[in-house]
Amino acid sequence: MPTPVQKLLNSLSQDEQESINTPGCIQPHGVLLVLQEPELKILQVSANSDIILGIPPQRLISQNLSAVFEPSQIKKLKRVLQSPNLLGLNPVKLSFQNQESYKPLDGIVNRTDGVLILELEENSSIHHFSFLDFYQLIQNTVIELQKTESLLHLCEVAAHEFREIAQLDRVMVYQFQPQGHGLVIAEDKREDLESFVGLNYPASDIPAIARKLFSKNRVRLIPDVYYQPVSLIPSDNPLTEKPLDLGQSVLRSASSCHLKYLQNMGVRASLVVPILRHGELWGLIAGHHYSPQYFPYEVRAACEFFGQALSAELSAKESYESYDARLAIQDIQGQLLTQMTQADSFVEGLMEDPDQLLNLVSATGVAICLGDKIQTLGKTPSHKAIMVLLQWLEEGHFRDKLYCTDSLALEYPSAIKYKDVGSGLLAIAISQSQQKYILWFRPEVIQTVDWAGNLNDSTHQTDDGTVSLCPRHSFELWKEEVQLTCLPWYAYQIEAALDLRKNIISIVIRKADELAQLNQELYTALRQLRQVQTQLIQSEKMSSLGQMVAGIAHEINNPVNFIYGNLAHAEAYSQGLIDLVELYHKHYPQPHKEIKEEAENLDLEFLIEDLPKLLSSMQLGAERIREIVQSLRNFSRLDEADMKPVDIHEGIDSTLLILSNRLKAKTDAPSIQVIKKYGKIPPVECYPSQLNQVFMNLLANSIDAIEEYNHTRTFREIREDPSTILIETELVGQMVRIRIKDNGMGIPESVQAKLFDPFFTTKPVGKGTGMGLAISYQIITEKHQGTLCCISQPHQGAEFIIEIPLYPKSDSRLA
Repeated sequence: MPTPVQKLLNSLSQDEQESINTPGCIQPHGVLLVLQEPELKILQVSANSDIILGIPPQRLISQNLSAVFEPSQIKKLKRVLQSPNLLGLNPVKLSFQNQESYKPLDGIVNRTDGVLILELEENSSIHHFSFLDFYQLIQNTVIELQKTESLLHLCEVAAHEFREIAQLDRVMVYQFQPQGHGLVIAEDKREDLESFVGLNYPASDIPAIARKLFSKNRVRLIPDVYYQPVSLIPSDNPLTEKPLDLGQSVLRSASSCHLKYLQNMGVRASLVVPILRHGELWGLIAGHHYSPQYFPYEVRAACEFFGQALSAELSAKESYESYDARLAIQDIQGQLLTQMTQADSFVEGLMEDPDQLLNLVSATGVAICLGDKIQTLGKTPSHKAIMVLLQWLEEGHFRDKLYCTDSLALEYPSAIKYKDVGSGLLAIAISQSQQKYILWFRPEVIQTVDWAGNLNDSTHQTDDGTVSLCPRHSFELWKEEVQLTCLPWYAYQIEAALDLRKNIISIVIRKADELAQLNQELYTALRQLRQVQTQLIQSEKMSSLGQMVAGIAHEINNPVNFIYGNLAHAEAYSQGLIDLVELYHKHYPQPHKEIKEEAENLDLEFLIEDLPKLLSSMQLGAERIREIVQSLRNFSRLDEADMKPVDIHEGIDSTLLILSNRLKAKTDAPSIQVIKKYGKIPPVECYPSQLNQVFMNLLANSIDAIEEYNHTRTFREIREDPSTILIETELVGQMVRIRIKDNGMGIPESVQAKLFDPFFTTKPVGKGTGMGLAISYQIITEKHQGTLCCISQPHQGAEFIIEIPLYPKSDSRLA
């Protein structure tokens, strides 16, 4: 829920907010041209073109840019426009020449609303600086930033170094607060100026639309706040018939309210650079000068780079300052996790050491809520008040299972009654469906805030209720007593609460001995199956692979069939027990106290609800294992004759199933997509087990190549070109052709000549013997009278092509 100041800002007229982006005019220290690509036709021009270029705006409209620049300059500009990153190439060094004068210009380009904007600023010898002139200074300032030991020290050094670069009278580091207003935490100034450190500025001084622009624009300058705005001719973009969006333009005119605001402060020029943290606007470096001051592009570029360096250093300093607190929280988290694991329920574990649960987030009270049952520690509202509060929270106030506020009464007025214990609230929803929550409380801490002027002077409301921003005339110290708030919740404390929620969810609250035994048997079977998969993938001893797979499949099959057969009985027995309990509850709704307590200890309702689901999940798991065992048997095919007509697609699919774990997405790697293009192939006379081993080798090698290649690529590159393995089969005359193609790192030509040589391998020691492809080659060429070859180029993947006869060459059916 927004604060009163935020409410006021939200009620500002839409036109007033949007006009910041589309003022229809620019500052007079440059000229702006709006061009239509690719012919660079001039659609709009600022009214001061005759002053800077010596050409009236009416003569430029609908003309080509060649009316302003010579062909060599046009050619230079077009080369820049071919780049996808225009910002990185600004400024474009251009020159304008006529019979009377020669002017070097800085051209700044950006695209918006379907047009190209070209802003031109004079680059006279007086203002000409090379960025290299600032290199040494920037290098030293970055070193000074890195030497700082705290966030405050960092900001103080930043203010001093920024002032040195831009030669300003005052530089402030301005941090946005969670409530919306800004606080001056550091400054560097002329000795005769009054200090602004510690003063708060209301959110209305920099409304949301202006903050959004600061996040996008890396530097904002006003050389003279008393400038006369220069209008665009025509006023609207001819292509859209709407005011031109100047959000990315350096010449964009500031709002009249902001200009008047600076004038009331006695400021004549300003230079502002945003400070970002994790991509979000954290604050501003605000520079003021008390006389007009133009900032050349090179100076602005140096300030922009400085702002980026400060933003990068900011996160490191914040993490460093909270390092000790984070260590203490990690220790508490470890103890709470141990207690919950050893206790019968997570609630008992949390209540075992009350201080630890409070210290986790530095709270003075906590409530653990399970349905209508509430247990409290420390200073909290009454149980009745907590129940009403939970009803309010459940109405949609949780965000990602979390609710956090420093001023609960501001959003939930009923909390005023217990402000002494619950002005602040941090709540996590463990399970909203089962109404399981943990709520931490903090008491009210009355604070005095120093404001730079009266907050009520920031806006003006007309008779019809429209609220408009208006510049404050006074910036004298104005103190406000803030009530109904607690000390702020820090980010690492909120993270600790969310981590606790994850730990609670990951702990098994209740276990039945019989179900635990069944679960252990299934786990053992799955573990054995994973070991089989690993052995299949890594083993290159082809002669024994099929026997090993078949043997393990047989050994797994018996216990799995036993478990699968008994699950039906277990389900029937458990359902009978559940029916008996429910029947008992129906005829004896008021059981003996001892029985009732034992039912609560067992969490009987949860057990009755969850047990059938658990047995159903086990049955699905057992069925899945049986399917995998059948695939292992298909893979080994030891129960069939050596030479037998088989469906080769079935062998490929069985191999893929065994390798499925390596194809799935992992925490550090995306999934590998398998594309199957199977042709219409009749049964093939072959050695099924050995052919399957060839499929295993080739597919495993493809996965290895893709994984190795992905280690050299970024996640963005992988998303744009996903990892794939293409398997294609076709019948070519009496020959069956099988293609296995990956988009991995490829194989160099020098390696391809040795690819099928025994003991040749490019893998690290311990990762392969070099026999896999050699034996595969022998199986295809000698056993099946076929061919196996590889087509590959570096960074373009590799394709292995198998060709084997449909029938043995001695078969009379070939005649």
